[in-house]
Formats: sequence, structure tokens, C-alpha cells
Amino acid sequence: MLDWKVTMLGTGSPRPDLDRSGPSQVLHLGDAPVLIDCGEGTTAQLQRAGIPPQSITTLFMTHLHSDHLLGYGQFLLGGWGLGRRQLRIVGPKGMKHYHETILSLFKEDIDYRISLGRSPKGVRENVEIIEIEEPGEIEQFSEDIPARIYTEKMIHNVPTYGFRFEGEEQVIVHSGDTAPTENIIKLAKGADILIQDACLAVNETYKNITDPELQKIWDNLQKEHCSPAQAADIAEKAGVKKLVMTHFLPNIDEKRAYDEAVAVFDGETIVAQDLQTIGLSVSVTK
Repeated sequence: MLDWKVTMLGTGSPRPDLDRSGPSQVLHLGDAPVLIDCGEGTTAQLQRAGIPPQSITTLFMTHLHSDHLLGYGQFLLGGWGLGRRQLRIVGPKGMKHYHETILSLFKEDIDYRISLGRSPKGVRENVEIIEIEEPGEIEQFSEDIPARIYTEKMIHNVPTYGFRFEGEEQVIVHSGDTAPTENIIKLAKGADILIQDACLAVNETYKNITDPELQKIWDNLQKEHCSPAQAADIAEKAGVKKLVMTHFLPNIDEKRAYDEAVAVFDGETIVAQDLQTIGLSVSVTK
């Protein structure tokens, strides 16, 4: 059986946070590294994790919010500069436009580097972008990745997709940003690892709200994200082995988040940290 694991490059949110980079993870599917999302700092986090950025030739974007794609320009151009010569991206409608906008913004820069003798492959050529039209199986990767890949639409305020990577004996699922939905329970059924949005973990800002504006924001966030207890409920109903909670605001109460989750979910529960690598084997039980 191929060795599958996940490296949590960035476990943060749109709020700038010195302890948590923008959302991004690498799935290690045997020898095939797959990047999911590309928040600010992704390229530097890859290097800190000992993963050459140019070795990543497959990127899945759950959605096109700023915190999930602000690192794309550096990933694209930096990885090209380091020697990447092909790239395939899967994401919602709009990903092609975003990629082309980056190329337009840095046209003179790219022209200059090509004039020095660098190949245009990996930035202007050999970049394939697949925009998801409908949920279901994504079949274009059968020769590149040792997994069948499925997607379902999540509940968020822009088109957002969760992904299921299914090998012969192992499954890793990534929820993307979402409020509780039957679609993520279906997608995560029996998974070894579920990487799950738990953005509604309480932090200092939202612990004791007295400001009406903050209360309105917090109320609206309930429609777009999950709490630790809701993430745990999804994991329990889906029968997953390991729940990895992520997408945290700054200064969350990590113990409270963990306690809320383990009160609901009987499997292994992890409050993810940046640069943490998590394997499939279950090392802790409740």
C-alpha cells in the first residue's frame, strides 16, 4: 500500500496571523504530492516543510476567496523560476481568469525572464486549468495520481468544492470552507482522514461579544463555516477515522476546540498546526 499523509502548510484564515499561514495543504499520495489551496505564504511554507515548490505540479482550489489564493502568484512564478515546467489546476469557474490576470500583471517580468533564456513552459505553456462544471468524479488525473478523485459542492458564499481522494485502501477528504451539509458527510464516508473547516472555534475576539457589529459578523459566519462540534458531528456521521480541524482565526482557544470536538466524535481528533504532517494510522483514541 502506498504511503499517504498530509502536511498542513497553512491552517489560518483571512485574518493575518504570525502563527498560522493562509490555508494550504499538501497531500502526499505515495510519490505524488498534491497541493490543495494556495493561501499567502504557501511557497515559503513548502520550503520550510522540505517540499521543493517545483515538485508540485497539481493544484486543487476549493474556492476563490483571497485567503485561499493570495499565494498563487508566487507559487506560479516562483515554482517556474525553480524549474517547474508543467502545472495542472482544478478549481471553480473563475480560476482561468485569475491565472490569466496574474500573467497580465507580470507580463513584463515574465517577458524579461524568458528573454534571459528561461523556457515559457510552466507559466505560459504547459499550464492546464480545469474548471469544475458539475460535482462528481474528476477523471483527468488517472495516469498522474494513484487515486480516484471526487468532488461535491459545499455551502459557502462563493462556489466551493470539497474533494475526496480515494486509493485502493486509503481515503483522504478535504472539506473546503463550508457550513454543515449532507454533501460533506457523503463525500467523507469512511475516510481515513477528513480535513475539515472548523473556523468557528472561539477566539478572544468572539468569546464575549458586546459590539453589535461583531455580533452580526459572528452570526453571519455561522452560515458559511463549521464549529468544532459541527466538524466533529460530520466526522462521526461519516464514520471517518481521523478528524483534522483547520482554518482557524487568530488566538483560538485550542483546548476548548479540542474538547468540543471529542465530546461528539469517537475517532482521533487533531487541532491542526502549521507544518504538521499527519499520517493515516490512528495513534490516539478517545
